Amino acid sequence: MAKPGPILKLIGLFLGLGLFGWIVADAFAKTQSVDWPPLPLAELAVASVLVLLAHGLHGVAWALGARKIAPQLGWTEGVAAYSVSFLGRYLPGKIWQVGGLSYLARGRGADPMQIAGYSLAFLIAFQVVGALLLLLSYLLQDYRWGWIPCVASAPVIGIALAAFYHVFSDQIFKRLPAALRARLRGALHQPFDALAMNLTLLAVVWLLLSSCGHLIVTGFAPDWNGTWGQSAAATLGGLIAGFLVLIAPSGAGVRESTIAIWLTAVGVDPVVAIAIVIALRVTMTLGELLWAAAGLLLFARTSPKPTEN
Repeated sequence: MAKPGPILKLIGLFLGLGLFGWIVADAFAKTQSVDWPPLPLAELAVASVLVLLAHGLHGVAWALGARKIAPQLGWTEGVAAYSVSFLGRYLPGKIWQVGGLSYLARGRGADPMQIAGYSLAFLIAFQVVGALLLLLSYLLQDYRWGWIPCVASAPVIGIALAAFYHVFSDQIFKRLPAALRARLRGALHQPFDALAMNLTLLAVVWLLLSSCGHLIVTGFAPDWNGTWGQSAAATLGGLIAGFLVLIAPSGAGVRESTIAIWLTAVGVDPVVAIAIVIALRVTMTLGELLWAAAGLLLFARTSPKPTEN
């Protein structure tokens, strides 16, 4: 598949930001007030902790699977590699994160092709888990207690998807070209318990990010009468939409537009919704940059292992 050229990437970026700009202008045109809400410092502080925890668990989940195909990759190195790969999200195309992981793992003695195959499957699995939680939170959004089954569903989702993969993996691989099949089978060969734990951790990551979104929503809109399910569905929907638009770096504009439209639909003031998505973007970006900086510091202090032939 051909990579998008620089012109297409710029078009995607400008379209995403243009859409968000149109939503901002429309919000100020329709609302009764143009005053920005005060910053909810306490909620933002807790949300920042949740984001840091989510990004850390995301790295642990990646390292858990990566070590099954590259045991020489240490836990700390695995988490550090995934943390540094966050920087690749800010380049259009989405493939840069996978390439970065492959390059960093290669320097630690892992097979770069197997790491690339595993990382691509890992990113897709993350979106599948998020989509299932989005569906569940949306179905339960009218209930105050809806967050309880969503939280309880994390291990259920992990076990169910792991079971699905182990039952149907042979049929999936049979449809792939022989060369790709051989590479991916080795990269995606995971014991059931490790795969279930990996997917469960991904569900927990999504739940932490959703709770971060809910905290920021309730902090900026304390009088809002919505539920965790409504704010979680908006957050999940925006994050997934941003990933699916491949030419938008880190979902720029697309994520914010989706969340703002969703929150406005469930009763949040349009201007407040704009403040929420900006705060959410800043909080998540700072979390990614802090983890990336920690990963770069670790790699700078450790010597790479020789690459296996």
